[in-house]
Amino acid sequence: MKIEQSELKDLKAVVTLTIEPADYQEEVAKQLKEVRHKAQMPGFRPGMVPAGLVKKMYGKGILADVLNKKVGEGLQKHIEDNKLAILGDPLPNAEQGHVDLDHEETFTFAFDIAVAPEFDAKLNGKNKLPEYTIEATKEMVDKQVEAYANRFGEYIPEDKEKGTKAEVKPCAVDAELFAKVYGADAPKDEKAFRARIKEDIERSLAEESKYRFGVDVKAAVMKKMEKIEFPVDFLKRWVLETNEKMTQEELDKDFDKMLDELKWHLAKDQLMKEYKIDVQKEEVEAFAKRIAQMQFMQYGLMNVQEDMLANYAQEMLKNEDQLRNIVERVVEDKIFAAIKGIVKVEPKTVSQEEFDKLFK
Repeated sequence: MKIEQSELKDLKAVVTLTIEPADYQEEVAKQLKEVRHKAQMPGFRPGMVPAGLVKKMYGKGILADVLNKKVGEGLQKHIEDNKLAILGDPLPNAEQGHVDLDHEETFTFAFDIAVAPEFDAKLNGKNKLPEYTIEATKEMVDKQVEAYANRFGEYIPEDKEKGTKAEVKPCAVDAELFAKVYGADAPKDEKAFRARIKEDIERSLAEESKYRFGVDVKAAVMKKMEKIEFPVDFLKRWVLETNEKMTQEELDKDFDKMLDELKWHLAKDQLMKEYKIDVQKEEVEAFAKRIAQMQFMQYGLMNVQEDMLANYAQEMLKNEDQLRNIVERVVEDKIFAAIKGIVKVEPKTVSQEEFDKLFK
């Protein structure tokens, strides 16, 4: 098989594959022989159908399959041998003529390809990124204590005769409440209870701060890539040809977002190689447990048993989409951690209100 590539222009090129009889005849003959051995037709014993009849009935389909396989293998080998950072998939060239399987013996296939631009996504010590510490105030603790007292309070039904509405009477802030919230290892007095709540709040706020640092890292990386040119026409064509339900109008509306996602994907690949990042099974499971724990905490369940968290996490990981998302988040967390050790981090203490404004 002969493979040629035109010169790259605007990150695009044409790859032409020429497949001659010597490249496919042996494979076609082998498959025809296998079909003949299995073929069953009226008037012929099994496996004794004439070879000419088998070729007439199945030859064109087998040839097409073999050529498709050869083309796929040839393209893949060309991409790997030349270390091409392909964007999307090769697409049939618009000037590709009709392939005549009945009369041709040498076949030529042409494909358009596009490659990723060169870029440097790495940050350095000149980059300054804020790291926020959110204050866990007394008001936050008071609000959470009140929420627990209401959640575990007494339900008082509506009394029409007395003209009262249904309400929840808060329970006492005592050992019984402490045990309902934290289980067997609950604090012994209100001071310790409030201290424990403050720790929980600080842990949650630390997660929010960590998330924000990642947002700022990503923004800094994307800023480095904002002026990089991409083969937009090829990418739009690829999206339309590989997504039958997508319309041109939808593509035009969403393309900028798609392009940003592509940039971030390419940046992550580069940064993973730069910082030698890989993901272990144990890290994925631990992250899933962390998600599970945070979800339980949102419902006031602070003392979920370890085996329950593990089971919840495993169920989460059975879903392919959730598994993929968690792996991506683990990768990003490790990239953000690596970058944190490289850039200049500027600590900032803010209130919850000030922190929330960062996302507006």
